Amino acid sequence: MFWPPATRRPLPAVTVWDVVLLIVLFLVVGLALGALQKPLAETFGEALSQNGLVPILLLQSGSLILLVYLLIVVRRRISWTDLGFRSVDRAWYRIALAGGLLCVPLVALSRLLLEPLIGNNFENPQLEVLGAGGFDWANLITLLVLVGLLVPFTEELLFRGLLYPMLRRRLSVVVAALLSAVCFALLHWIPPLVPAFTLMGIILAMAREYSGSLWPPFIIHSLFNCVNLITLYTALAMGQAG
Repeated sequence: MFWPPATRRPLPAVTVWDVVLLIVLFLVVGLALGALQKPLAETFGEALSQNGLVPILLLQSGSLILLVYLLIVVRRRISWTDLGFRSVDRAWYRIALAGGLLCVPLVALSRLLLEPLIGNNFENPQLEVLGAGGFDWANLITLLVLVGLLVPFTEELLFRGLLYPMLRRRLSVVVAALLSAVCFALLHWIPPLVPAFTLMGIILAMAREYSGSLWPPFIIHSLFNCVNLITLYTALAMGQAG
C-alpha cells in the first residue's frame, strides 16, 4: 500500500441532523455577514479588511467552531480527538505536503479542460475579492493566516470531521467521499469550479479515510490555499512593478 496504515478508530457518532443543522447555520451566518460586508468594511477599513472579507472570515469561522463545540463536543460528548484531530504516522505529513502541491496543478488542469464550457473569460470571484486591494504585505500576511489556516481548519472540521464520517458510517468509501466532495464543492458557490473542487474534495476525503486523522487533509487544503494566494499576490506585485 502506498500510504502508511492508520490505527482504525470508531467514527464519531454524529447524526444526519447534527450535520444538516451545522451546515445550515454555517450558511445562514455567512449570508448574514455577507449582507453586512459594506458596514464591516467601513468599520475595519478598506485596506486591511479587503472590503469586509477579514471580519467576515473571522466571524464565520469562529461561529462554526463555537457551534461544533456546543452542539457536538458538549451536547454529544464527542471529543475533538474523536472528530479526527489526532496525530498520525509522520509519513502522512510528507504525503499531505506532496498532496497539497499536487492539488494545485490538478485543480488548474480540471478547470482548463472545462474552459470550453465555462468560457475563456471566466475569473474566479474568490481570487478577485482576495486581490481587490492590489499587492500589500499586510493583506498577504493577514490572508495567509485566515485563508491559509483558519478557513481550511473550519472547512475540514465541517466536511471531513463531521459530514464525511456521518456518510461513511452508512455508505461505502467511494460513495461517501463523492457525496462529501460534491457538498464541499457546491458550498463554495462557484458553479464553473464545482468539478475542480469536487476532485479536490475526493482527495481530501481519501486522506481522511486512510490516515484516520484530520491533520493530513488540513495540511493539503492549507497548502493549496497558501500556494494559490502567494501566486496571486506575486502576480499582483509583478503587475504593480511593471
